[in-house]
Amino acid sequence: MHDWQYFFNHDRSNLNQATYRIFEPEWKAEILHWFSQEDVAKKQKEDFIQALIGFDDSCGDFYRYRAYFLAAEALSQFPECSLGDAIASQVLKWSYAYFRQDKSDWQILPKPLVKAARKTLELTDRKRVIAAYVHLVHTTESRTVLRLAAEKLGTLDPGNKSAIAALELIPISEDRYGFCLRSYSLGTIAVSDESAIAVLINDIKKIPDQEIRTHVITALGDIADGNHAAIAALVNLMETTLNKENCCNAIAALGKIAVGNQTAIAALVKFLQINQGDRICFDASQALWQIDPGNAAVLKSLVYIVETSANAFLINRAATYLLEIEPGNKTAIATLSKTLETSQSEGERLQAANSLLKVNSNNQIAINVLLELVKNLGQSPKDAYYTQCIAWEATRTLSQIDPSNKIAINALVDLIRTANDHYYLNLAVQDLGLLGAGNETAMATLSELIASTKDDCVLCNAAGSLEKVDPGNKVALSTLYQILETNQDESGRLYAVQNLIKIDPVNPKTIATLCQICESNPYQYKSILMDAVQNLEQLDSENNLVKEKLNEVIPILIQFIQIFQQDDDNKNFSQYPTVQLSYESCLLDIANSLTKILQSEHLPQVLISLKDYLNEQFYKNNSYRYEAVFNIIWHCAENLTYPDFYKAWHN
Repeated sequence: MHDWQYFFNHDRSNLNQATYRIFEPEWKAEILHWFSQEDVAKKQKEDFIQALIGFDDSCGDFYRYRAYFLAAEALSQFPECSLGDAIASQVLKWSYAYFRQDKSDWQILPKPLVKAARKTLELTDRKRVIAAYVHLVHTTESRTVLRLAAEKLGTLDPGNKSAIAALELIPISEDRYGFCLRSYSLGTIAVSDESAIAVLINDIKKIPDQEIRTHVITALGDIADGNHAAIAALVNLMETTLNKENCCNAIAALGKIAVGNQTAIAALVKFLQINQGDRICFDASQALWQIDPGNAAVLKSLVYIVETSANAFLINRAATYLLEIEPGNKTAIATLSKTLETSQSEGERLQAANSLLKVNSNNQIAINVLLELVKNLGQSPKDAYYTQCIAWEATRTLSQIDPSNKIAINALVDLIRTANDHYYLNLAVQDLGLLGAGNETAMATLSELIASTKDDCVLCNAAGSLEKVDPGNKVALSTLYQILETNQDESGRLYAVQNLIKIDPVNPKTIATLCQICESNPYQYKSILMDAVQNLEQLDSENNLVKEKLNEVIPILIQFIQIFQQDDDNKNFSQYPTVQLSYESCLLDIANSLTKILQSEHLPQVLISLKDYLNEQFYKNNSYRYEAVFNIIWHCAENLTYPDFYKAWHN
């Protein structure tokens, strides 16, 4: 079979008699094999490629793109194709979310198209793609496109001289942001490249801006492993700069690239002697240990910091690192033990306890400190975020040293029974749900809390956690269903649904509540709406009851995408631009979730309902809606035959 029309015979006047195997996944391997066959005439292959890239689907270009990408993939089997360069160049243009055609024209491309193009670049003729990238880095007027293209070219062809040279030519006079990106890009693609290393070394010498110099130093540390010139430049910077941040960065870079280098080792040892006790000595000690493990100067410097520093944080940090590199170090253990007993900082005591327990998981003093932190923090009304982190870290450490979680569970139970702040009470309840599976004490505590609390939020949390520690618990189930029936708060009902959807996903009450939430004001309850949709994604779509409810929910989501008005949003939230952006991007979230719950029977009607939103007016006036609709219809095109899609599009 040598005639390409066996795979593709387009006849718009009689779609049912035409052939569109090019869009059927099961035929893709056979088509690519056809292009590889030597007994198929080159003209047949050229004609097939021309038919693919010239295909006009007359329904939004969705199938035109698919045909074009198939032609690009065919180049991997037919690299001598006369149209190869043009095809690779076009796919490359589609692979950029923002692509500048000329000085005045920026084309913004939909994400599904960009994603498909990037995937195709990995599957087509590699040499053509590299050549297209080389042409792009030499011709683009956009610094952003140049940087992105050079990075990708460096990935496809490590050490590509065109990519490195193009980046090196960006002048130092460029704006700070652009120059920092240049340094980052060189640090990504120019590993061990002598010319790039030389450029960065020169930048360190010439650039006065300390912030920009930081990016250059970091890039040098990424690409100059073992390079003597780079090591010498960093050593010189460490010894001469008056900027501590640059000094720290130079030291860190040496720790990455100077392993075993005697010049760097000697310089760091000397640095520790001259700057003895300074905070920067800790960084120098770490770098020296990385390039010369076991160096006595490191142990000496850290012990000196521990014994002489007035900075409690630095002392703890040095002692902790001492234990990491020399477990059992008596000075470190004594220092951290003293911190447990005398420090007024909860954070310092937590760090000390964690470090000591790594050496000895049975250290009872450290365990008692963690228990105290969990218990006492529940009484503190101030520094909410900080204390929340301390409490959780202490609980997590307790659970790690006790596989049965009894210590951590008992600490949480005590916190639940004594906490006088609902914020911390809810945190403890949630943590108990994560750690207390099968634990009788956890079950009893949560059951008692459900029976005694009058706070709806606590009640929801306790019921949800009880269901986690004891799946199918009747008290938890009855409580969650009671919340559905009596609670007037949308978020409380949603929390109940989120738990029930995992226990009893096809229960009519559960699904009905999800539908009600979807019908609520989407502007006011954006996060609730998204949570509800995400719960729907988890349902078994083969269940008849679920199908029935999906038929109710899908039109609601489509209507949301259709009726969203930017003016209404601006009127309500004009003083909060970030909120406005969040509500616009909600359209994209809804579209993403909608594609996950759509069934094949929904696709034609979804296409008919939304296709008119893919016009230039919507593209200019509401790019979020255009993008959301494009994502949904792209999904339809991937799951409908071309004739079915065409008929729905022209319905």
